[in-house]
Amino acid sequence: MKTDIPKNLFKKYSGKRVAIVDGHVVAATDNIAVSLKIAKKKFPHKKIMLFAIPRKEDRPFLL
Repeated sequence: MKTDIPKNLFKKYSGKRVAIVDGHVVAATDNIAVSLKIAKKKFPHKKIMLFAIPRKEDRPFLL
């Protein structure tokens, strides 16, 4: 299964919790539950992917 993830996530949504539907960011908040709620309201029957985008200063520590 191939998943389309936008390329600008780190730059545009640094430190946010994002919900992605069909390769498009549909919600970006500081709380993952809020992002999920917004995405479910907009797209109730679609598959929703959730990501926590690390802040720029946290990225060097990712393994």
